[in-house]
Amino acid sequence: MTIKETTLRVPASCRPADEGRTKSQFTESVEEYSEGIFRLQQDSEKVTTGELATYMTVSPGSVTTMVKKLQELGLVNHEKYQGIRLTPMGEQLAKQLTRTHRILEVFLVDMLELPWNDVHELACKLEHYLPDDLIRRIERKLGHPKTCPHGNPVNPEEPHGSYRLREAHVGDHLQVVRITDERVEFLHHLEELQLTPGAEFDVLGSEPFDELIRLRINGNEHTVGRAVSTHLWVKKPS
Repeated sequence: MTIKETTLRVPASCRPADEGRTKSQFTESVEEYSEGIFRLQQDSEKVTTGELATYMTVSPGSVTTMVKKLQELGLVNHEKYQGIRLTPMGEQLAKQLTRTHRILEVFLVDMLELPWNDVHELACKLEHYLPDDLIRRIERKLGHPKTCPHGNPVNPEEPHGSYRLREAHVGDHLQVVRITDERVEFLHHLEELQLTPGAEFDVLGSEPFDELIRLRINGNEHTVGRAVSTHLWVKKPS
């Protein structure tokens, strides 16, 4: 019997590998935690393990184990009572992932016409596997977008000139700039309120004890709570 010799070979990038292999030397979990810490750092100088556990929706024990691994990889510094901080290498990784994530969100909305409120999770999955040169090609094809569909700067170092709704004053006329909670349920809620990027509204009053704020949006009055006032970033229209 003649044995046929095959010369076909699978490309190296398609060969079986350890579960969790990504386009970089880090696992998907390591990258996700680094990106999560970066997002939390934008709100607070000191990121605690408890805050990170809440953000990642995992147990405090899981966070402790992962932070130790991140520290061994040189991505974070973590000292008792000092919180968690990304190292320069960790910050560079997180910024790269954030930029990739936001470019992919624009691609999914503008090119594939997916709903703006339902692309965050898919972009989270894709960002770990697409090579940087492909992301740059996508960015050029999109015309170098400045923001993602939720108003966040594609370049995470770009100033956005906005502040949280909870810092606004009664009587202010404001415009939505960006949204930092990208869960589909939250974005759907904002869409129902017509509080999407670019929308304008008036601040009618507030109840500090209950953290409630009354708004007039397109002629209708609505009351929003802490989640909206925290994750909706605004500015006065130019």
